[in-house]
Order: sequence, then structure tokens, then C-alpha cells
Amino acid sequence: WVLPVLYTAVPESSLFRPTKKQKVRPMTWSPMAMPAHQEELFVNHEREIEIVRVAVFDAMRRKPDRMRAVTFYGERGSGKTWLIRHLGQYIFSDRSFEDVSVLSLFLAPPAAELKIDVDNSCWFVTKETPQTPQDFVDAALTWVCRQWGLLHTPDPTAAEMTYWLGRDLPRRAESTFVLLVDSVFEASRDWLPLLEDHLLAPLAGLENGVVIMTGRGAPFPWRSVPLRNAHREEVLTPFSPIGVTEQLERSNLNADPERVAYIVKLGGGYPLNSYVLAQSDPPESGLDRLLDVLLEFVNSDQQLQTREALEALCVLDRFREREISSLLAFYRICLDRTEDAQRATTEEARRVRDILLDNYLVRWEDDGYLINDSVRIAYRSY
Repeated sequence: WVLPVLYTAVPESSLFRPTKKQKVRPMTWSPMAMPAHQEELFVNHEREIEIVRVAVFDAMRRKPDRMRAVTFYGERGSGKTWLIRHLGQYIFSDRSFEDVSVLSLFLAPPAAELKIDVDNSCWFVTKETPQTPQDFVDAALTWVCRQWGLLHTPDPTAAEMTYWLGRDLPRRAESTFVLLVDSVFEASRDWLPLLEDHLLAPLAGLENGVVIMTGRGAPFPWRSVPLRNAHREEVLTPFSPIGVTEQLERSNLNADPERVAYIVKLGGGYPLNSYVLAQSDPPESGLDRLLDVLLEFVNSDQQLQTREALEALCVLDRFREREISSLLAFYRICLDRTEDAQRATTEEARRVRDILLDNYLVRWEDDGYLINDSVRIAYRSY
């Protein structure tokens, strides 16, 4: 009963701004978060690996009726980037894939990935990457064509490079070409139409081409036939207690059965959650840090407001816009911040909603917004 009362009683004044006691804290990657990919630490995802192996074998056999693209959807911290790194670096080194050429595009890599040396088969989006759609696609295409030996003139156009992909790769009859794309839905939506037209669809349409993608958030409405009609979609699920046990053992962390069960309860079995919590003793003392780690990709000037909103809203299974201002006001009153509670306006609620949606932390489902599972579990535990 208190929520409607708060909603009508709170005046619509200025937007919430951090007080002097609530300075925006930049959340940076730390040793508490997941380390850069290390093959000896990789566990689980046998089902996903087998799906990819079948897709590549079918392309090697030039099977006409086959999946030309596969997308793995996953929550924040579900292991998407590690899966792509594993596929790119190790699976295709098997002798049965001797004639397979693999390239990997990381469109929104975590900071830790940029601190390690990688071979020429990986391309990472960085702050220096061109941001306009055409310049971005030109940069990605140039790198792909250079790695596959397709650059025939200096400074080619995107159309020329797309033509070379479609003309030259099929001539290499003994080879199969696989493109792995990580964080495809987290990338700028302005990039994706051109990326589809000039790279993803042309490659997936080849007799000897396959595209494997991972993503979080709203799927992109692909227009091309290979990405719409010959496309398999799968969801990455959390680890079971057995998977978490293996994960912690490989990371030289305490994997006592009771401790593992408690970590799964607190973090839901998501690899990132489990890793961060397992580094603390007791595990619940790592929850505060975990909440920051889960938001490390959010703009630094929005992180404090995002965390506050998630702490206030995670108690609801679903919420609508009117509950955002009500819960924020109630949350601030509980923390003896009555003055801040008066700033929980409809205007701020819309701003918070947009931040959560833009960062794919919530989605609309049935009759309200739903916080993504890996984030909601951690915030509720906190």
C-alpha cells in the first residue's frame, strides 16, 4: 500500500544528482573480476561446442541444407567471450579441422581481454576504432580481407572487399572459413546493418562459410536469408553445482561442496558471479564488489545511478515505469535520504528506464520490465 502513496506524495522536482557524500565512483576492472581467457581455466559448454563442431563439419562437407549461422545468447557473465576465445584458439586446432581458417571479432571486449597478447586471428574494438558505421565496417572488412589474403588494391571500398570475399573464398575449394563474432548485440546498432550487408551475410552465404555469434540484449532483426532462415539460436545457461565446482578447482579456489552450494545460491551459477564470490571469505562479503563488476561496462557517470536503481527495483519480479520512482523514493527514505527521495520524479524514472534498457540490464516480458537473471540474483542476494 505504501507505493501508491509515495508515488503521489513525492513532488516532481529536479532530477536526482549525487550528493557530496555520493560521488560517482569509477568502476574499473580489478583482480576480483574474471581474468583474461586462459584455456586451462575453461570449463563446461560442451553442448555449445558440439553445435559449432557440427555446423563447421557440415560446411566442410558443403552440405546444402545446413545452418549457416549460429548465435549464442547469454546473460551478463555467462561465459560468452570465453566461449568465443575457446572456439577460436583451441577447438579448430584439432586435426579434423586442419583446413578450417578462423577469425574472431570482439565488438565489445572486457578490459581484461585487452591486457593479453593475442595472435593475428583476433580483432578487438577499442577506443581508437572508428565509430561511424561506414568507417567501422571499412576497418573490420580491411582486417578480415588482410588476414585471408584478399586485399588486391590499396584503400579499397567496402563494396570491393565484399566482392573479393564472395569471389575468392569459394575458389579455395579445400578450405572452410569461420568468422566468430562476440558481443554482436552490444555493439552500436548503427553498425550492424552495414556489417550484415558487407561481411556477415556474404560470408554465411558461401558454400564454405560459417558465422558464429554471441550476444546479450535485444536480438537484431537480420534481413538477409542466411541470417534469418538458416540461423540456429541457443541460450547459454548457468553452470550447475558440478560445473561451478570444476570452475573453482581449476582457478585454485576453495571448492568445498557446502561453499559451492552457497555460492550458487548467491550468484545463480553464472561464471562471473561465482568467480568473484569465490575470492571472498565468506562468499557474501564479495557481493558488494560483484555488483560493481556487473556494471563495469556502464558509462562511469551513470554507474552510481544504475546501481541505486537496481538495488531498489530488484525486489520486484517485474516493474513498470510508475514503480521506478516509487521504489527509488522508498529506497532513499529507508536510507534516511528524505531530501533525495523528493527528487524521485517521473522524469528521473524515464531516465533510469532508458539507462537500464540501453545497457541491456532489463527487458520487457509479459506485463513489465524484468531485470536480467544474473544481475537480479546478485542484487537480491546483496
